[in-house]
Amino acid sequence: MTTPNSAPGAIVLPDILTPAQQSTLLASAIEYRRSGVLEANPSGPNRYRARLFNSKHCTPLMLQLGHEIALLLGVEKYPIDPYLGWILSYVEPGGFIKTHIDAQPRYQNSAEKHLRCNLLVQGADLSARPIIEQQVIPVEERGLWAFFASEYSHGTAVLEGEAPRVVMQYGFSVPRNYQLPALPARIS
Repeated sequence: MTTPNSAPGAIVLPDILTPAQQSTLLASAIEYRRSGVLEANPSGPNRYRARLFNSKHCTPLMLQLGHEIALLLGVEKYPIDPYLGWILSYVEPGGFIKTHIDAQPRYQNSAEKHLRCNLLVQGADLSARPIIEQQVIPVEERGLWAFFASEYSHGTAVLEGEAPRVVMQYGFSVPRNYQLPALPARIS
């Protein structure tokens, strides 16, 4: 058992995905991009996404990983985030995520906050790393970072390299007093 890395309002866990799971998720992302399941994200250039929770495109592996992450973080009893839910994010070179805080009304001045749990499926280029509160988060491919998207500013640099940045995102609405736990390094 290892201790997760710390970052501003975040935890980072390495090697959450197995190489086989990574390959399967990446193949799904590439097929979804090719077939038009991923829609252009109006928030930025070269960005695509698909909301997957409760959709026919949420594969058994995506569902399994979401449930395992919920158990791992102790959020299985809390609702799925109603705004973004579970998303497959696909950013092509030249794209980026502008720095922002998730400001949906549900999380402003309420008893809840938005916990976003992200699996870096592909993003070997350093420009693919998330930036939270102006700090680059040291997550590697197959790793997970979880943070309170309604509390901390987050974004990315412009994606360089030749490969897209692929992230499987799981969102939950958690009570304001919820704390990220100390965790083992791998989902069972």
